[in-house]
Amino acid sequence: MKVLYICRVFTGLETSLLAGKWAPTGVPTIYKVMEALARPPHDSRFLLATRGIGRDYATAWNTSQDKCVELEGFPKPLHVLAGESRFPVWLGRLRGILTSLRHLFWIWWHFRTFAPDIVYVDRAHALIGAILARFFGAKVVLRVMGVYPSMWDTLSGRGVVAQLERWAFKAPFAMALCTQDGSGGEFWMDKALAPATPRRMMLNGVDLLAPAPTRPPLPIPEGRTVVLFIGRLEWNKGCEPFVEALLSLPDDYATRIHGVIIGTGSQRDKLLRRIEATGAQERFTFIDRLPHAQIRDAHRQADIYVSLNRLGQLSNANLEVISGGNCFVALDAQLDRKIDVGTWNLIPPGAAVRIPIEREVPALAQVIMELSDAPERRREMAGQIRAAAAGFIPSWSDRIAAELSLLETIATGGKVPTTAP
Repeated sequence: MKVLYICRVFTGLETSLLAGKWAPTGVPTIYKVMEALARPPHDSRFLLATRGIGRDYATAWNTSQDKCVELEGFPKPLHVLAGESRFPVWLGRLRGILTSLRHLFWIWWHFRTFAPDIVYVDRAHALIGAILARFFGAKVVLRVMGVYPSMWDTLSGRGVVAQLERWAFKAPFAMALCTQDGSGGEFWMDKALAPATPRRMMLNGVDLLAPAPTRPPLPIPEGRTVVLFIGRLEWNKGCEPFVEALLSLPDDYATRIHGVIIGTGSQRDKLLRRIEATGAQERFTFIDRLPHAQIRDAHRQADIYVSLNRLGQLSNANLEVISGGNCFVALDAQLDRKIDVGTWNLIPPGAAVRIPIEREVPALAQVIMELSDAPERRREMAGQIRAAAAGFIPSWSDRIAAELSLLETIATGGKVPTTAP
């Protein structure tokens, strides 16, 4: 199978490019598929397109020249297209337009010279994928990592960019594949794509790490009910209501419940100031970063795990929690935004506690108090969610094999039926 693989230079790939060694971080559905396609019997060519200038869209890989990069540990060269830095600053916003046109030309050139069976594009390259599908007969697979509010806005926007994107999404793609992260991708695809486009929702995989009994415990106080939050400290992750719920606990509970927050982000200092203003520093532990191997240690030391992610509860971090068997508390479905409808179809009643977003702070505080008083209930929930996860969360090897099987079906002229997430 010959695949022309096209994606933008994600942050997790920049570090590998800069270091000259394959050590990606972040989006596993990007780098694990790349690793699989780079191995025989597949013949793949990888195009990474750089985008970003300025404060809001900065990129660490800002070379002005296209480069063919060979990385230690990755068997194929990576063709990296330069971004806006290719053009002088005085061109202003024209740099973005010229970069798009330039990327289009070189991607088309690679398509013509490589003659792939499949062109695989991420959402950032939906327009280029649409042009190849509409005008050059390419079998294009559109890969969507999840749905953000701006993607819904595109479907009703009146601007030129929104209209171009809508035109692109309606292209005759060979398949659209969306990550089932709870963000409502199945509903978005029904609105955005052409009715005849085959589409699939797929959960990410999980590979649980074995315990490391010789590793010292994390600096988390003992003898208290530990409530854990892991994620970027940004508004859409729900870190602020998490802190507010713990701060609102009455004194008799506040002294025996401890919050652990693992992550960094723009709201970190705000959260620390809020905690200091109430004199509650002893009730929280902040850990900026942990190696992935130690994340499981944090889960083992915690009694309750809380997810208030506004965009969906099936993130990679949460899938590990669910698979590992933890007392899981998360936001209920947001029916108006189609968020987490699929999530709560997968997780059975009783295996987790659902918090309504409309009153999340008092509701979360109440649930934490109830669970703190009920260790047996916590154990039962952990067992139920672990058993449920075994039936719907795949290993990463199975997850990637399933995606490659779909690609091979398309490459050989087969049809991909649409299935439920």
